[in-house]
Amino acid sequence: MKLNNLYNFKNSVKHFLDFDSLKFPEDISEIDISKLSWVEPFNFRVKKQEDKHRTLKMPNVLNFMAAYEHFKDIRYFDSIQEMDPLHKRLSASINTGDFVSGEYDRHLEEDFNKLCVYDHLLKVDIKEYYGRVYTHLIDFQGHQERFLSNMNFGKTNGLIMGNYLSLFFAESNLKNISNDIENEISALDIDCEFSYFSDDFYFFCNKTDDDEVIKIFDKVLEKYELERNDNKKEVWTYETFNNYNLVARYWKKLIAHCNIRFNKEKDDNKLYFINQLVFRLSKLDDEKLKKVFINNFFKTKYFGELDLEKYQVKDYDYHQLCFLLKLSPESLLYTADRFSDMSDFDNNKLQKFLQVRYKESLQKLFNEEQLYFYYAIKIFGFTDIFTETTGAVIETNNQILISYYLKDGLFGQEELNTLKEKDDEQFWFRNYHLILYTPNLMANLEESIKKYLIPKKANKEIQKNTYMEFYKDNLQSQIPILRDIPDVLDEINDYLELRIEEIEADFEPDDIDE
Repeated sequence: MKLNNLYNFKNSVKHFLDFDSLKFPEDISEIDISKLSWVEPFNFRVKKQEDKHRTLKMPNVLNFMAAYEHFKDIRYFDSIQEMDPLHKRLSASINTGDFVSGEYDRHLEEDFNKLCVYDHLLKVDIKEYYGRVYTHLIDFQGHQERFLSNMNFGKTNGLIMGNYLSLFFAESNLKNISNDIENEISALDIDCEFSYFSDDFYFFCNKTDDDEVIKIFDKVLEKYELERNDNKKEVWTYETFNNYNLVARYWKKLIAHCNIRFNKEKDDNKLYFINQLVFRLSKLDDEKLKKVFINNFFKTKYFGELDLEKYQVKDYDYHQLCFLLKLSPESLLYTADRFSDMSDFDNNKLQKFLQVRYKESLQKLFNEEQLYFYYAIKIFGFTDIFTETTGAVIETNNQILISYYLKDGLFGQEELNTLKEKDDEQFWFRNYHLILYTPNLMANLEESIKKYLIPKKANKEIQKNTYMEFYKDNLQSQIPILRDIPDVLDEINDYLELRIEEIEADFEPDDIDE
């Protein structure tokens, strides 16, 4: 079990964090809830689409570990799909900290099979689902709810987004919603099949039943004090759904085209896949699909096993590659090391791109993209860029990026003084590293922990002592909660290998050979 995969499920920020190295109390698996207090998570903003973002909430890691130990033996904890196998589209893998690879394609094929039977696919979702889940309605199977609500400052209305525990209990609640929908559909004898991926519901029905199916969905949600998102109702036919879902076909065409053009006897093959990615992207209208197309290509075994020394790089390859990286900065995680190690690749041609895009990212809200550019700049060795950005980095309130700057010793005294002024609990992650990398704060460790790290609701001495001992033990051992960039690269490569193993496990040997 990797704690990072649970703490930051799905989001690639997990590669940068290192909670597994921390020292936890020996009694963490049986810790009494009275030793812990309400804690305030810190915010980390990730991009949804265009200028919209969602805010992940990063809980206090001691509370999170205690909650994990408390809940980990609940039925279906590590097999969410088995809660509701007829309807759940979501299969989570704790091993990779991501959704199971290959599941999307399998469900997509099932969708097409159903759409050739029914008139419509109605796709609807629950409005602000995580923020509206009332934890008192969740079945905790005899376990203490407080381990969960404590991580969210005692709030019982809403789950914090971003970790596996919240995902598990959100899915537990969705299973009950699903059961009620199934019962309502059966009672009215409507010919309809449905499935759901998190709070997105897929109803396959005939057009004469469209309105009735929506009424059922609304009725059931009301029982759980939830409501449908009026702005996100989609109606698909086989034809429109087919025209929209082009990505899988583009994969096959792209790889087949590149394989035909590649000559393993030559050392001057062209980087056909870059040109093909740009060409195929022009056929996709949806921004989300474009990013999926780019990211998933660079995650493939095909790209990972390409011998890039067999290729030559043309001038147009650089601007086409920059276009792809600009469109999907996440792809920097899967490409920077490959291209930086390629002997025919002129790293300096990316320097201006990374300098401009990094500075631009610091002016926006998307914390994860700021990390992607930071990572790439470190991989390519353009670290002079960082000296121009210290003030802008502080303004981002990106606690992970600020912690890297503290680790790298990039801040001057004035900037350190600015950071020291913010001692609110919501800055706990950043302030942990502020203490760790500031000698005068380490010299007065207990006072520093009291000022910057003890939760504000830890009013009892037993609670204060719990947090004091935890932080003191780790800070004295000089354990950061950040990975060194070479270790981030190792984590990314491990993740990609596990992902490929999952995909290959879904195929027969004959299929893989083809």
